[in-house]
Amino acid sequence: MRILIGALAVALLAGCATSPVPSSEADPVPSSRLFAYQAPTQDDSTLIVTRDKGFVGGGCNTVVSIDGRRAAEIGAGESAKFRVAPGEHIVSASSCGSGLKERETSIKAGSTKKFRISIDSAMSMDLSPTMQ
Repeated sequence: MRILIGALAVALLAGCATSPVPSSEADPVPSSRLFAYQAPTQDDSTLIVTRDKGFVGGGCNTVVSIDGRRAAEIGAGESAKFRVAPGEHIVSASSCGSGLKERETSIKAGSTKKFRISIDSAMSMDLSPTMQ
C-alpha cells in the first residue's frame, strides 16, 4: 500500500511540471500584453519567446524584457514575437516570485532566435534557447 501511495505521489508531482509547446502551436500573446519591439526596424530580426503550458505557475503571467525594456507579459501556452535590430541582446523573464532569468543572445540580420520559458513543480523557472 505504501508503494502505491508513493508511486501516486510521484506521478502527481511529475504531472504538475510544465510541458513544452512549439511556438507554431502556441497561442499568440494578445496585443494588450505586448509592450515593445513590435514595429519593424531596418534589417530587423525576430526573437520568439514561448512559455510552456501546464498547471505550475499558470496563475500569473511571465514578464519578458529585452535589453532591460519590458516587452510583454506571456501566459502559459502563449508565444510572442519581437522585432529587434541585429546584434547582441539580453532577454530576461520573471514570474510569480520565481526570480529573474537572463540570457544573452546574438542575432544576425533577418534571422530568428527562439527561447522557451519553463517552470518546474518547485516553481523554479528557466529561460532557454530552443529550436521549437
